[in-house]
Amino acid sequence: MNITHRSVTRRDVLRIGALAAAGTLPALPALQGRTALVIGSGFGGAVAAWRLAQAGMVVTVLERGRRWTVDGSGTTFCTISNPDWRCAWFGDRPPLGLDTSKPIERRAGLIQKHVGDGIQVMCGAGVGGGSLVIGMFLPQPRRADWEKVYPAELPYSEFEQTYWPRARQSLGAAPIPSDIQNHPQYVGARSWLQYLSEFGRAAVPVPFGVNWDVIRDELAGRVVKCHAIGEGPFGSNSGAKNSVDHNYLKWAEATGRVSVLPLHEVTSLREVSGSDRIEATARQIDETGAVLATKTFAADYLFLAAGSLNTTSLLLGSRARGGLPRLTGTEVGKGWGNNGDFLVARLNLRKPVGSAQGGPGNVKFYDDSNPYAPAAMAWESAPMPSWLPNTTAHLITSLVSERGEIRYDAATGGGKVYWPYAEMETAADRAGRDLATRLWWATEGSRGSLLTGLPSYDRNTGMGLGSRNTYHPLGGLVMGRATDFGGKVAGYENLYCVDGALLPGSAALANPALTITANAERCLDRFLAAHA
Repeated sequence: MNITHRSVTRRDVLRIGALAAAGTLPALPALQGRTALVIGSGFGGAVAAWRLAQAGMVVTVLERGRRWTVDGSGTTFCTISNPDWRCAWFGDRPPLGLDTSKPIERRAGLIQKHVGDGIQVMCGAGVGGGSLVIGMFLPQPRRADWEKVYPAELPYSEFEQTYWPRARQSLGAAPIPSDIQNHPQYVGARSWLQYLSEFGRAAVPVPFGVNWDVIRDELAGRVVKCHAIGEGPFGSNSGAKNSVDHNYLKWAEATGRVSVLPLHEVTSLREVSGSDRIEATARQIDETGAVLATKTFAADYLFLAAGSLNTTSLLLGSRARGGLPRLTGTEVGKGWGNNGDFLVARLNLRKPVGSAQGGPGNVKFYDDSNPYAPAAMAWESAPMPSWLPNTTAHLITSLVSERGEIRYDAATGGGKVYWPYAEMETAADRAGRDLATRLWWATEGSRGSLLTGLPSYDRNTGMGLGSRNTYHPLGGLVMGRATDFGGKVAGYENLYCVDGALLPGSAALANPALTITANAERCLDRFLAAHA
C-alpha cells in the first residue's frame, strides 16, 4: 500500500464529522478493507475503533487487561472497602484506599501503579481502559483557562461547538439530578453546597458519565449499591458507569469489523521492511501473567491509545531497540504533567457528610484569586469508615506550568516518569494547600476542626497525597511538538496517537477524560477527511 494524504480543508473535516456524528458516514473507498491496529481500549482507543470501523476499516484492538462483564451479581469488581487482586495490575498491595498495606495476589487487576522518580501514576488496565476506574467527572474547561494552555491551532470554539458536545452525548454525561442529590444517602453532596455558600463561591455543576437511572435503582435496592455508597474507583458493580465498553467499543464491535483482544500486552513496535506497514509484537497472557503466546500483528495504520504513560513508554522502548528509526528528535517524552492535581481530605467536619457517601460527586468551584495559580476544587464521594468521623475527600486542580518528562529506562526497556520537583514546592502544591487552608478557616477553623491530607511522599514506596499521586497523566507526545495537530507521530505517515499523551500536561482546570475523548474525535475527523 502506498500511503497518500490529500490536502484537507476545514470544510472537509466538518463534513466528515457531521456524517460521523449522525451515524451516516459511508465506508470510504480509500480505507475500505484497510487494516488498523489500535493499542489500548480507553477513551481514545474506543473512539478510534468506532470511527475507523465506520469508515470500513478492519480494526484489531490490543488491550493488555481483561474484559470485565458486569453480570448483576455485584461481585464483578472488588471494593475499596474490601480490596483484593481485582483492583491492581500485578501489584501486591491495593493501589489506593485507607489500607494500602494489605497484601493481595499479583494478578491482572484494574489499576497499574507506576512509581516514577518523584511521583506515582495510576492507569487503568482492562477493556475500557481508564474509563473503568475514574470517577467519570466530565467538566468542560473555561475559555480563558484553555487559551492559557492550548495553542491557536486548537481553538476553543471548535471544541465548544463540535467536539465536547459530541463526547458528552456519546458518554451519556449529565449533572446529578435533584432527586438524587436530595436523597438521604447524599447528605455529603448537600453539605458541600452549604460549605461553598459559606465560602462565598458559586457552585458549578459537573456532568458525570454515569447512568443516573441505575443509581436510582441502587438507592431503591433494585441493584447492588456501588456509587451510592462511594464505591466505583475499583469498578462499577451496578453497571451505572458509562465506561467506553458500554458505548464506543460496543458500537465498534457491533459493526463486525472490530476485534478486541483482551490480555494482549504490546511490548514493541517496528517498521515492516520494504512496506508502509507497522508491526506490533504482543504477549498473550492469562490472569496470572503467564505468557500463553507471543504474537505479531501488522497493519496499514497504527493508533496508539494506551494512555500517556504507556503510549510514550512503548515509543521510547521501540526506538531504543531500533524498531522505529524515523522516530527522531527530542520531543518524545516531553511536556508531561499531572494536570495540576492536588489530593486532600477534610477531617472532623461540623456538617454531616456520611461514612458511605453517595456520589460520584456533584459540583466544583473556581478559585481565580489564588495567589499561586488559578485553581478549582471538587468534592468526591468515598466509602469512609465509620470510625473516621465526618471526613470527605477533594481534588484540587491548578493551572500551573511545571512539567516533567517520561524518560527511557534501560532497566525496564520502557519509560519512567521523572518529576523533578521537591515535595510541596510546586505551584500546584502551594495553590492546593492555600485553597484548602482558606476553605478550612472560613468554614471550620474557628471551631477547632482539622484539615488533613497534606502530602508525605516516599520515593521508595510512592505513597502520599498532595500532588505526588495522579490519575490524570497527560503529555509525552504533545501535539505540535512530537505529533502534528491531528495526532500523526513525527517521522511516520501511518502512526498516530489519540490519547492523553497528546495533551500538554494540563486539561485547563478540568478532569481530562472529556477532552481526551473530544480530541480523539477531532483527530479521527481529520484522519478520515484526509482519505475521503
